[in-house]
Amino acid sequence: MLSKSGQTRVTQLDGLRGIAALLVVACHVVSTLPGIGGVFSNRAVDLNTAETWAVFSPLHILWNGTPAVHVFFVLSGFVLVLPFTRPGAVPSWAQYYAKRFFRLYLPAWASLAVAVALIAMIPRTASPLQSAWADMYVVNPTVVQVLKDGLLMLNASTINTPLWSLKWEVAFSLLLPAYVFLALRWRRVWFVKIGLALLLAAVGAVHHVDALIYLPIFAVGAVLGVERERIRNLTRSWPRGAWFLVAAVGLFLANAEWVGREEPIPGVEALVTVGAALIVLLFVSCGAAKRLGDSAAAQWLGRVSFSLYLVHLPIILAGVTLFRSESLPLALAVSVAASFAAAELFYRYVEQPAHRLSMAVGRAVGRRIRQDDDGRDAASRVPTPAGTRVGAMAEAAPGRPR
Repeated sequence: MLSKSGQTRVTQLDGLRGIAALLVVACHVVSTLPGIGGVFSNRAVDLNTAETWAVFSPLHILWNGTPAVHVFFVLSGFVLVLPFTRPGAVPSWAQYYAKRFFRLYLPAWASLAVAVALIAMIPRTASPLQSAWADMYVVNPTVVQVLKDGLLMLNASTINTPLWSLKWEVAFSLLLPAYVFLALRWRRVWFVKIGLALLLAAVGAVHHVDALIYLPIFAVGAVLGVERERIRNLTRSWPRGAWFLVAAVGLFLANAEWVGREEPIPGVEALVTVGAALIVLLFVSCGAAKRLGDSAAAQWLGRVSFSLYLVHLPIILAGVTLFRSESLPLALAVSVAASFAAAELFYRYVEQPAHRLSMAVGRAVGRRIRQDDDGRDAASRVPTPAGTRVGAMAEAAPGRPR
């Protein structure tokens, strides 16, 4: 489908991004509960029956944030290559980098400022009324921490931890030319490229190399984006039962880390990536999933998904600190409602202006590049005046023999 800007846009993937952002919020809400929050550091922690079901049953699908982040990365790979797949598309990388910088960094910096302001107004403190997981986010921000987090190239501190994923978004954005090249070459063996990316992710997971875990996820999305029409044609005649199987396998693999109390198998992150890729495939090609992604609620969540992802955790932690002595469930309910309201405001007054500025900067860079090109073309067309010695022109070029 075409957006208002004329660029290719798959609207149901906006809805999928919104659903993934909602899962991240749910993950952080549930993790704040004293019982469940301890399971992340110790799977053998004592849980009551309800908590056991919430963690070690298919119910975990409803609040598992890890596969949601993998979905974000697959979607970024998918979406960012789309403009380069249009016929006659000529990439202007200077224009792209200028736009991408403002699109990513301005909202991230604003969310960091929101987090610091909330901590200043409502200092985070440890408490037996919340989980050990929530206690880990007790922090007194320093200028050095804030500056390091603002770079988006280092591991994020606990001021606003969701910024950790932007480190990989930035790395992918910087490397996008290589991803586009690889995605557009050797088209007939697209499935081999996906397989190699998953193999790299598995190697990275086994050896705990974060770059190999996360950067190949973007490659999977990039190949899926380039080959989306081929994949649609291959899956066009699939029956409903086949899509049900894809959904079941995708959800199972995406949540493979939590199928039992035992520690997950080495390399499980690669299985999560496979599950995330299957979920994206589902929303690209399956009618029922596309309708879900295009629903009004999913589209609203998709519209504010980046803003919601950036601001929700500082708000939840502030709300829990403020109201936990009264009632933790009440504190979480108020915090979630505040997160949704803040996400809408953040989208309107931070993310949208940042996006408009990024587009304006991109246009300005594009005009400058065209002016420079026109100037070089005009200079090359200037005729040599009669009587001018060619040798005199050659003297201006160092290294040429006289």
